[in-house]
Amino acid sequence: MKVDFPVQPDWLAGLEPAGRQDFSVAAIYFPGFHPTPFFEKHFGPGWSEWELVRSARPRFPGHRQPLEPLWGCYDESDPAWAEREIEAAAGHGIDIFIFDWYWYQGVEILNEALERGFLAASNRNRLRFGLMWANHTIVNVFPAPVGRPPAELLPIVHTPEDLDRVIDHCARNFFVQPNYWFIEGKPWFGFFNLGALLKSLGGLSGAAAGIERMRRRAERAGFNGLYLGGFTGGADGAETFRKLGFDHVTTYNIVTPEGGRPGRALNPYREVAAAHPARWREIAGAGLPCWPVVTQGWDVSPRNSPGEPWPPARWEWPFGALIPDNSPELFGRLCSAARRFLSGQPGPARVMLLNAWNEWTESSVLAPTRDQGFACLEALREALAAP
Repeated sequence: MKVDFPVQPDWLAGLEPAGRQDFSVAAIYFPGFHPTPFFEKHFGPGWSEWELVRSARPRFPGHRQPLEPLWGCYDESDPAWAEREIEAAAGHGIDIFIFDWYWYQGVEILNEALERGFLAASNRNRLRFGLMWANHTIVNVFPAPVGRPPAELLPIVHTPEDLDRVIDHCARNFFVQPNYWFIEGKPWFGFFNLGALLKSLGGLSGAAAGIERMRRRAERAGFNGLYLGGFTGGADGAETFRKLGFDHVTTYNIVTPEGGRPGRALNPYREVAAAHPARWREIAGAGLPCWPVVTQGWDVSPRNSPGEPWPPARWEWPFGALIPDNSPELFGRLCSAARRFLSGQPGPARVMLLNAWNEWTESSVLAPTRDQGFACLEALREALAAP
């Protein structure tokens, strides 16, 4: 079914777009495209997820694979390349990079893009940055095998004592950086996986105690607590984050239209985009400020073995449906719709969240590509400049 976009429900069409000075634009940054000891331990010297990008193949006629960077497969931990990324992002309206941050009871992985690249870039102050703790178990989807579940490589476990170590580490190394992202005088910090937090800490009461412990730890380190963001898929998760005392909610990505279901191999971008406003509103219904996410696309087939069947035979990540036809024009229209939504949101910070700057192996990419160049970034800049 073809759906024209934007589909403006009355409640959204009745809102004026938020003024550009009244909100920030943050893009997710996935740091998987540089040599790092974790990947080299499992896959050999110099390995990064660029290997999956290079080996991706079309699964059907017209499939946009391989999705290749305009700049070639660059090392994002090299400050010279970080400078180029910062110039492109800041020059097209992005204010903040939210780095996916990986910490496993004292083991920090995939950290070189931030620590050796971004923080060493001469132009780093053109962007602020924040950390979203990607607190999920790492499984072997590099690529995922045919006929069996991906193997676990690194489990996520939370303890109260480790929450202390997280804050101590971040306070020493990140919150003190001159371009770290603060809201209401507090360093912003996000959680990706609500389920892991609840499971490890004994449910709602234990997780609430852990979150309060983190705030107090930040205060003892000399900061005014934390400004906490929760990533969720819907209203139930948003309500739980509200009970835990979080300051806002958002979602990492939206990849299915309303009624999306297993067995449907393609979710056209027009339909996914048209479904966004209802999801934003659903998440906001929990009573916390909602930061609307705008997807640039979704296609995890590079993380599947070339022998994986198409259409998919499995429907759990990283298998299943993908989004075709994610054009820059429609992306820009979706950014414009998010501006309208933001004008109706409360809170000291209104933020449009973009997925993503560089999720190359999930094919959600704002960085310039070989086939579209800078077209998505130009669509973003145009949407942000419009009255």
